[in-house]
Amino acid sequence: MTSDTMESSNNPEKPEHILLVDDNTTNLQVLHETLAGTGHKFLIAKNGESALTISQKAKPSLILLDIMMPGIDGFEVCRRLKADPGTEAIPVIFLTALDDTKEKVKGFGLGAVDYVSKPFQPEEVIARVNTHLTIHRLRKSLAEKNWELASANDLLEERVRARTQELAELNRTYERFVPREFISLLNKESIREIRLGDQIKQQMTVMFADIRGWTTLSETMSPQDNFNFINGYLRRVSPVIEKHHGFIDQYYGDGVMALFPDSPDDAVMAAIAMHGVVDEYNEERKSYGLLPMGIGVGLHLGDLMLGIIGSEDRMQGAVVSDDVNLAARLEGLTRVYGSSVTLSELTFSQLKDPDLYMHRFVDKVSVKGKKQPVSVYEVYDGDAQEVAVLKEETKAEFEAGLQLYYGRTFSEASVKFSQVLQKNPEDKAARIYLERCALYMVKGVPEDWTGVETLTQK
Repeated sequence: MTSDTMESSNNPEKPEHILLVDDNTTNLQVLHETLAGTGHKFLIAKNGESALTISQKAKPSLILLDIMMPGIDGFEVCRRLKADPGTEAIPVIFLTALDDTKEKVKGFGLGAVDYVSKPFQPEEVIARVNTHLTIHRLRKSLAEKNWELASANDLLEERVRARTQELAELNRTYERFVPREFISLLNKESIREIRLGDQIKQQMTVMFADIRGWTTLSETMSPQDNFNFINGYLRRVSPVIEKHHGFIDQYYGDGVMALFPDSPDDAVMAAIAMHGVVDEYNEERKSYGLLPMGIGVGLHLGDLMLGIIGSEDRMQGAVVSDDVNLAARLEGLTRVYGSSVTLSELTFSQLKDPDLYMHRFVDKVSVKGKKQPVSVYEVYDGDAQEVAVLKEETKAEFEAGLQLYYGRTFSEASVKFSQVLQKNPEDKAARIYLERCALYMVKGVPEDWTGVETLTQK
């Protein structure tokens, strides 16, 4: 297998390689002389095997290929060239003395781009060679441009993906400070759409939850331990609130304020479940020799104004409503009555089925900021089991005592509350009523007495 290289005397700036394949030396000489003035370099092959070897190594820009050759003929050479990814793009012009249409069709079917008939006509050979070299250059240039474009597009897509991910991470970071539910309630798709003054009015249940005995607990811990303790508690109750279709609007020291846009039942069930996770947390704390903790939860259903307050340079989401203050005051009353969950009468009345929960009416109070007295209920499903059982067992006596109390029959009422305390000495609500009965029996009842007590807690 042999090969030779021939170069024209006219050498262009970027000469292209043309492979001439023919077993006839005279034909090769004629082709070279014909194309000598085109400024290209020439590779010579005198058989099919040599043509394949040179093509794989040199990757010529064009191949002029004789069909009728001993050994591997031109058709087979062309078939192998087109089957090889490294040479399939090289244009092939068949050299043939055949004038059979079927043979030409066969050649085109194998991937040839043209035919040059023998004997050669110089003008025809030059024209066809130049045409297909030009097409090859254009295809090559187009392929390079496409590759560059694809690379640039890949780079752009990668930048877009990176930027999208960056924005998504940034948005998730913002959502840690402004809940996505708050943004949705303002009918916004993203925090980037938020503007100063955006607001909406909607009825929802406000929850306030505080840690009981926080001051005493905090005094036993270092500052770092305080933060670890609070975060340990919040990590447990936050998912509970979210699970029950609520979201935390803000953290404030040892407590949380959460909003429940749908049913008040969501808030009640969340409050009960929060006491459950606190019980589990206490078991864990006990294993480390740490003091147990407790929480109180206040719930109130009201019309809230949610919006963006502040200035153009510094803004934040806020809930503006006196109903928020009432929810906070109801949470404060949990300490007074020894309740785990207290809720307003409006909230209680909007429950789908109040009897699904263990509950009782506890008081009518006048709280700061409200003109009308507020009836307070407690749900004790979240109490310790033994406490809940005792409250349920004494519920009839407690409610009978309330009827007598509000009927101003204080002596008989005190008997009922005493019966409650005999079974459940830790019932703070019953003890409060017993003390009130004793006070009114001794000092008498004011003429304008309505049974509404003024409480100033929280």
